[in-house]
Amino acid sequence: MAKTRGSPPHRGSESSSHPVERVRPTTLARQRRLRREVQEIPEDVVPDVDEEEVPADDEAQQGNPVGIQPEVFGGGPEDTSILRTYHRHVALRLWNGEDRGTLKLVSHGRKLTAPVDAYIRDIVVNSGLAPLIDCTHSLVDRGLLSAFAERWHRDTCSFHLPVGEMTITLDDVSSLLHLLVTGRLFSLQTIGKDEANMMLVSLLRVSHASAYVETEVTRGTYVRLGWLRDLYANSVHQGNLDVATRAYLLHLVGCTIFADKSATLVRVSYLELFRDLHMVGTFAWGAAALAFLYENLKDASFHNTRQIAGPGYMSISPILSLISLTPNVIWMPYEGHRVHRPFHDVLWYRGHITCGSIVFPHLPERVLRQYGHIQSIPPSPHDAFPVSGISDIHYQFLHYEDHLLEDVYRGPQMTIPAKCVDDYMRWYHRISHPYLIPSDDRVANPVPRRVPRVDTVGSTSDRVGHVISYQGLVTHGTETGGLTQEALDMANLGVEGHRTGRPSYRHVYRRRGDRSTQ
Repeated sequence: MAKTRGSPPHRGSESSSHPVERVRPTTLARQRRLRREVQEIPEDVVPDVDEEEVPADDEAQQGNPVGIQPEVFGGGPEDTSILRTYHRHVALRLWNGEDRGTLKLVSHGRKLTAPVDAYIRDIVVNSGLAPLIDCTHSLVDRGLLSAFAERWHRDTCSFHLPVGEMTITLDDVSSLLHLLVTGRLFSLQTIGKDEANMMLVSLLRVSHASAYVETEVTRGTYVRLGWLRDLYANSVHQGNLDVATRAYLLHLVGCTIFADKSATLVRVSYLELFRDLHMVGTFAWGAAALAFLYENLKDASFHNTRQIAGPGYMSISPILSLISLTPNVIWMPYEGHRVHRPFHDVLWYRGHITCGSIVFPHLPERVLRQYGHIQSIPPSPHDAFPVSGISDIHYQFLHYEDHLLEDVYRGPQMTIPAKCVDDYMRWYHRISHPYLIPSDDRVANPVPRRVPRVDTVGSTSDRVGHVISYQGLVTHGTETGGLTQEALDMANLGVEGHRTGRPSYRHVYRRRGDRSTQ
C-alpha cells in the first residue's frame, strides 16, 4: 500500500470546516511545487498551464514527454533526458539541505584462512577466486565512500564529479581484485525453501533435518556464514574434500563480492555455481562482481538508504583512493601495473554485464579519459542498446570481440591529462549536477581541505601549479587547463635539470623536515 504524506483532518477540527481539495501526487504537481520552492514565487503567480498529467511511476521511462515542461532542479540538471531518475536521488535532498549522514558499512566478519589441503587449494586457485582471500576492508574511509555514493547515478552507471563522469570499469576490477573478466556469465534460478534444502543435501551432503533447521533459522533460502565455517572444518576432518571445497568457496564469495546487508548470511542459490568444481574457473567472476557492485551503488544513491554492503566498499575503496573530488584526478592509475595485469580488448567491452538476474550496462564511451583517450560527448545511455534476454547477453559477453567500442567512438589518445572536447563540459553541466551544495552555502561554509603550504611544495613549477589549481584560476579538463599543465611540466623538467647540473644547490630544494643525507 502506498504511503501518503500527512493525514486527513479529524472530524470536528478547525480544518474540517474549511475542506481543501486534495492535490494528486502527480509529476505536474511536483513540478509546480519545485518551481515555487526554487524560484520563491508565490502560488498565485505560477501560471495555470493546462498540461497532461503523467503518473510519477512512468516518469523514469518517459523522460520529458512532449507537452510536459522539465522539472526545475536547483544546481541541475537542466536537461533531464539523461538522469531520468534524479527526482529520487540523494543529491536532490542534499541540495535542499537534507543530509542523510554517513553510510553504515556492513561487514561480514572474518574470512576463512587459505586452505591447507593441497586438493582444496588447487581447486580454489584454479577457480580464479583465490585473490579474494587476501581482500580486506578493515581500512575504509566511510566519509569518502558516502561522498561518492551521493554522486553515483544508475542511469549512466557512473559518478558525476565536477570534472565529468568517472566509473568503475572491468579494468578496475581486473587490476585491483585480480578477478577474471573473461569467460561465462551465469544465471541463478529463484528457488524456494524446498529447493534450497535439496541443494544443501545433494551438494553439501547434510541431512534433511539439518538443512531444514538451517533454512528455518535463516527464515529463507540462506545459510549462515558461521554454519558454513563449521561445515568446512568438519568436512576436512572427515575427508569429504569436495564438500569442504564447496563450503569454502560459498563462504568466500558470500563475505566478499556477493556480500549483502544481512552481515551473516549467504544465498543458497550461489551453491549451484560450485556443483562442478572443475568448471568454476570458466566464469567471469570479475564481471559478475562489477554488476553486483553497480546494484549496491544504485541502492546507496537513494536518500532513504542508510547502509551499504561488502562489495560496495571492498571493491570501490581502493579505487576511490585514486580519485579526488578536486580537479587533480589520476585518470590512468594502472600504467605501472600493466606488467602484472595487461590491458586486454575485453576491457573495451560495450554491452550488458550480469550477476544472476542483475543486469547493468558497461559503457566505456562515457569515461574515455580512464582509457587514455580524449573525452567526447557520449550518446544517451537509454539509446545505447536495448536490453536483450539473459541468454543473449551471455552470448554477447562470451563473444566480446564482436561487441567492443568501435575505434571511431574511442577518439584520439590523450596527450594532455583530463583532455576533453571543447563542448563536453558545457554539455555535462547541462545534463548533470556537478555540485551537491548551493554556491552560497559553499562560499559561506567552505569545505575544509588539506592544502599544503606553498613553500612546502617541491619545485617552482609545482608551487605555481598548486596556486593555479587551488585558486581555481584554470579549469582542468579544458584546452587552457591542458596547455597550462603542459607548460608546468616543461618547466619542471628544466628545474630538474638544474638540480642535476648544480649539485651544490640541491639542499635548497630539500623538503622541509627531510633530514636524509644527500
